[in-house]
Amino acid sequence: MEYGYYEETGSPLRGRALGELKEFLARAELTYDERLQFTVLIRDREDGIAAAGSLQDGVIKCVAVDPARRGEGLTAAVLTALRREALERGFTRLFLYTKPANSAQFGALGFWEAARTETVLLMEDRRDGLLRWAESIRRPEASGTVGAAVMNCNPMTLGHRYLIETAAEQCDFLYLFVVSEDRSAVPAADRLALVRQSAADLPNVFVTGSGQYLISSATFPDYFLKEKSAAPAAWAELDIAVFLRLAEQLGISRRFVGSEPFCPVTGAYNRAMQAALPPAGVEVVEIPRLEKGGRAVSATAVRELIARGRWEETAPLVPSAVFAYLSDGENRAGLLARMAQG
Repeated sequence: MEYGYYEETGSPLRGRALGELKEFLARAELTYDERLQFTVLIRDREDGIAAAGSLQDGVIKCVAVDPARRGEGLTAAVLTALRREALERGFTRLFLYTKPANSAQFGALGFWEAARTETVLLMEDRRDGLLRWAESIRRPEASGTVGAAVMNCNPMTLGHRYLIETAAEQCDFLYLFVVSEDRSAVPAADRLALVRQSAADLPNVFVTGSGQYLISSATFPDYFLKEKSAAPAAWAELDIAVFLRLAEQLGISRRFVGSEPFCPVTGAYNRAMQAALPPAGVEVVEIPRLEKGGRAVSATAVRELIARGRWEETAPLVPSAVFAYLSDGENRAGLLARMAQG
């Protein structure tokens, strides 16, 4: 960074500086993300913003440079400050989502492509990080027809168990990815442990977390998209691109999904997979939901019973390990608190 600039930081920014940042980002056709935890501004001698960048957990967001100041090393200065803050917060890996046109710019600053679509580029600060993660979870016993399913299990229900059993019967080996994002009512570590317990009797099923690559539509960064209404489709395309790289590495030829008559986002995602995966050599198998008493067994129904203080009524809807978990008052209190936070 050249002489004459100085840094201003906020965790997050507030007041006048926040207003200035929003205006600066708008000029760069970016949208301020209210979930940002840390921001660095590079200001000039007149206190104007010359460059900016922000951090949310291990994801870099909203990096922008005044067009008149490009070529002065300001992007590098922003990324250096963000890397320093990320390390202090305990994040040893960084990701960023950007437009594909920015590939060379960030590539020159130590980021590598993980996956891309026509509108979104996912980059990380580790060469071949996605492929190395895939190798770390590869199971030597995975052979024949290898399948995969991705689930949130918030919490796991007998509906999930039915889908897993059905999928396991239709392939020789099944990778079961439990979403690793910790934004659900049931904490990520607990969800993973409960699924492992509840599927332990299925010998051809390997349960693992989804890592930092398979994210939900709720946390997909859309700050660089002009049309926010296009975000669900953009997320689906990128998530499918990530999954196809994972499938190629792990030899996955079949993706199992549950039918989704209620959630428009999940329904649209299923349709996107049905369109994109088969041409790439991955069959999509949609499994009808398990029903009891004419109603689908769902995690939503379980959470509603818990919210109403009727957790005992979840017994016929969840595996025994999950019911034991819900029987613990401390677990229920924590679940209710997280539900209240949205």
